[in-house]
Amino acid sequence: MDEFTRQQHRTYDILLVEPEPHSASRFINSFEATEIPNDVTVVSTGNQALDYITQHGDYTEAPPPDLILLDLHLPESSGIEILTELKDRPELRLIPVLVLTSSDEPAAVTRSYELHANAYVQKPDSADEFDQLVDAIVEFWLKLVHLPPKET
Repeated sequence: MDEFTRQQHRTYDILLVEPEPHSASRFINSFEATEIPNDVTVVSTGNQALDYITQHGDYTEAPPPDLILLDLHLPESSGIEILTELKDRPELRLIPVLVLTSSDEPAAVTRSYELHANAYVQKPDSADEFDQLVDAIVEFWLKLVHLPPKET
């Protein structure tokens, strides 16, 4: 089986860094409704995100994420700090990061791309918009794109 075929038959590990329980719940529900097998882990602070990504603290057994959905406005470490850490570390910089935030400030957009975010998207308002966004993420990032292989 080639890598592309293997990729189509795997479970994707998605890290959602989201401080708002309502938004986190909507993302989880939308991902559960897709046909692509996925495990969404939610953390609500910047420090939890860094621990998860680096497998420290409570997350020593955490699987490396295939995709990170990152809010910029977080308690403790900010989304910008997390993005900086991810892209500064060679072992982490290949993980695609989608900034999903309520901010549409041009400076935040520019700074996110300067730090090599793979996309910047405003968080939706309605359940239908969450479903549409997650469907687009699944179609592009989990079906079309070849993600880096997992370390074995």
